[in-house]
Amino acid sequence: MDQHEKKVALLKKYYSQIQTSDGFEIAENIASKKIDNAIKKFASGLDRKSIIGFYDITIVGSGKKGYLFTDTKVYYSDMFEKSEKIWYDDIDDVLLVDSGEKDCDKKLQFKMNDGTLITWDSIFLNKTPLYKFFKELLTMENKSVCYSGEKSVKHGKSKFFGSTAGGISSARYGVVNKLYDEEKFHGRQGHGFAAERANNLFDKITGHHAKIVGDDNVKNGADRVVDGVFIQSKYCQTGLACINECFDEKGNFRYLKNGKPMQIEVPSDKYDAAVEAMQEKIRKGKIPGVTDPDEAKNIVRKGHFTYEQAKNIAKAGSVESLTYDAVNGAIIATSAFGVTTIITLATNLWNGEDFENSLKIATFSGMKVGGTAFVTTIIASQLSKAGLNSALVGSSEAIVSFMGPKASAVLVNAFRSGSNIYGAAAMKSAAKLLRGNVITSSVTVVLLSSVDIANIFRGRISGKQLFKNLAGTATTVAGGTGGWLGGSAVGSMVFPGFGTIVGGLIGSVIGGAAAGKATDTVLGSFIEDDADEMIRIIQKEFEDLAQDYLLNQKEAEKSVDKLSNILDGKMLKDMYASSDRSEYARNLLIPIIENEVKNVNMLVR
Repeated sequence: MDQHEKKVALLKKYYSQIQTSDGFEIAENIASKKIDNAIKKFASGLDRKSIIGFYDITIVGSGKKGYLFTDTKVYYSDMFEKSEKIWYDDIDDVLLVDSGEKDCDKKLQFKMNDGTLITWDSIFLNKTPLYKFFKELLTMENKSVCYSGEKSVKHGKSKFFGSTAGGISSARYGVVNKLYDEEKFHGRQGHGFAAERANNLFDKITGHHAKIVGDDNVKNGADRVVDGVFIQSKYCQTGLACINECFDEKGNFRYLKNGKPMQIEVPSDKYDAAVEAMQEKIRKGKIPGVTDPDEAKNIVRKGHFTYEQAKNIAKAGSVESLTYDAVNGAIIATSAFGVTTIITLATNLWNGEDFENSLKIATFSGMKVGGTAFVTTIIASQLSKAGLNSALVGSSEAIVSFMGPKASAVLVNAFRSGSNIYGAAAMKSAAKLLRGNVITSSVTVVLLSSVDIANIFRGRISGKQLFKNLAGTATTVAGGTGGWLGGSAVGSMVFPGFGTIVGGLIGSVIGGAAAGKATDTVLGSFIEDDADEMIRIIQKEFEDLAQDYLLNQKEAEKSVDKLSNILDGKMLKDMYASSDRSEYARNLLIPIIENEVKNVNMLVR
């Protein structure tokens, strides 16, 4: 019986006692798919022939988490923990710490040759039989194996097409609806609509329950409702003009709700004059049911913005306009950040990644998409106010005319908030939404690609890499849009209103993921990533250095592990930009290899 067979026999002796749930399998009984997943998730560089047992702790038995024992080491990745491995001949001693009534609550500690202490406290492991296993294992002979010349250098390149598409689509839904509503800003009375939106936004962010209701175009209806109070906004040049606008040709007050006057919101700088004008109307008996002139102060509502501020909000480039768009952008970005972060975190955890690393990746992805959403809101809104929206009227109406009323209804009801509309009204609204979608999607793609565009000028990526990244970004955004359309249509049929948004979000994640992955696969078949090219150079230099330093298998693997821990996208971009990439790789590898050889020599002494 050789060493491998002895270790398999030893694990057979204890494995059923070690496990706290079914999932521990020995050597030849382990499914190949499980091993594939383990290699991908936490056992990189595994020699399949060296496996003596695998304790899969995942609920579905995927093999993405667990404890994989080999002839020379154990790879492990517990729930919400990062991947690690322990070489048996690095262990000086094993200690059993009695810290709980149940055996699985105890702790197993490994005292390593370098003085460090590694603790296993997983509830999936019964520690006493595990302690006995390691004690017997350490008595067996453990020989070094010469380096074979094959050692894979890993670099994580996770691409979260689905979560990115979901976050971007969530943001686009908000931005497109914002641009749709703000088309009214371009009209003669655009500053009045701007005042409605700005006052409503101010009330919302200051804790009030505020809602725009005037979009239903009901004759003499309220423009908005705040904490149950119905409000009609009148932003005119003078306070008198604001009040006069509230009466019809016959002098009758127009804005009543259940027989009582609505509040009339006026510019903050016209408030006093408006109150005086309203008092005069009351004295003349023009307000039904109101006889006391002092009631004018309860009827006239002081807006949060002046007349000039409202006019500036409707324009491009003003401080007020930029501030208004930035506040809206912050709200939209929060939603995009949340969607992307949650989906990315869930995807990582489902794929067997540890919690800490998953949270970092999810937070970074959320910040990237949220930041993009924030800037997109500002830029798209400013471009629209500057006239780009108007410039797209002809082309958007031509496209909608070609689409017809049915397809237009699908588009408008997928992206427009509110009740569904059809026919000519749908076609008119669809043209408006299409213009907003074109502006928003174009700005989004440019912003998401801005880092790549900067890197091409700095020489840190190649032209082919830029093309591949741009194509992937564009198709992910487009796929997310298409997925939103399909998902929202299905969601509307199942649960109108709420189902439209939920269905759109689910559809955008699926559509964006499919489109992005398809593009990456197709382009990847004939365009190699710059990172892969750099990895090949590092691989070649490592093989040469391994021979120069006479590394054994363990030294080579440890060196590669340390390299993989520090290798990231920034380092590979710096390597690409360097004048001598092979020299860059050697300068990166030599300190790691020399440090490993030095440590081994110290232990031998």
